[in-house]
Amino acid sequence: MPSFHDFRFLSTDGKHKVFARECTPDGEVRAVLQIAHGVAEHIYRYAPFMEFLADNGFVVVANDHLGHGKTAENEQELCFFAEKDGWNDVVSDMDQLHKLTAAKYPDVPYFLFGHSMGSFLARAYALRHGSECRAFVFIGTADGFESAAADIIEKGAGFAGRLTSKLTGKETNLGRAAITAMLTQGEILKKVKGERYRSELLNKLGFGRNNERIENCRTEYDWISRDEEIVEKYAADELCTFVFTVNGFINLAEVLWYVSNDKWYTNLRKDLPLLLLAGDADPVGNYGKGVRSVYEKLCEYRCDASMKLYEGARHELLNELCREEVYGDILEFISANLFN
Repeated sequence: MPSFHDFRFLSTDGKHKVFARECTPDGEVRAVLQIAHGVAEHIYRYAPFMEFLADNGFVVVANDHLGHGKTAENEQELCFFAEKDGWNDVVSDMDQLHKLTAAKYPDVPYFLFGHSMGSFLARAYALRHGSECRAFVFIGTADGFESAAADIIEKGAGFAGRLTSKLTGKETNLGRAAITAMLTQGEILKKVKGERYRSELLNKLGFGRNNERIENCRTEYDWISRDEEIVEKYAADELCTFVFTVNGFINLAEVLWYVSNDKWYTNLRKDLPLLLLAGDADPVGNYGKGVRSVYEKLCEYRCDASMKLYEGARHELLNELCREEVYGDILEFISANLFN
């Protein structure tokens, strides 16, 4: 039987004790996989996936990012990253966890997995520390706030043009224009309301349209999965249903901007195996279009990328009706890269 061990380590911000957990197999260790979780959630939600991999010989580690889960010391800290260098500190915390874990298991391959916001962070990690991992899995990723693009269209071409003024060449699209909108509005609210303010406007811009293609919605969180039990548990979890602070939205937009420009694609290691997985009914990835855009750009830049879209699946593939297939595909990818 796999076993869990919870522990803490000091964050890069020097203020917080980051909460982490490790799941170890009952037997030989084949490799290590590290998880970067998504927005407004926490690592306890990954226990079934961690146990599955441990049953197949993998050590699995994860941590609650700054402003999330048990790393947040109180309700006011939920989705407040840091006063400065927020998402960069989160990536550095991921590297700290990597170093701690790699020191315990020095002779086995190391993999990194990121979901949603965690995929943006993992993509940043791949650029900065790609040589420290054998391969990466990006699940539920995006190339902009595509769900907010419709709002931009409704405001007219002139508004969209102003938002895209910071973008040039191949980067000019509405998904990335929405990142600019998020950053611009976030900075205004930061000056007027403070960075701990929780803005319904930013929340709508980032997530307000996520249910629009779902018929007979039962909750505002139906977009995460077709599994009604999963949605109900999420809706009842106080560590999942909070509105982001202005600080949180700014950091989310900044890291997505960082991994959505040409410099990220240009400087990424070309021999690093990358797997992109998403549901074709996931609004975060623009129903497959945004994920495909990331994949096609990776191919354009001659990166070692592969992609799979799951028909009808929504945002949280690990919690979807097809999760056994998803688990198997991830295990197959990792196993195929054990000896590269």
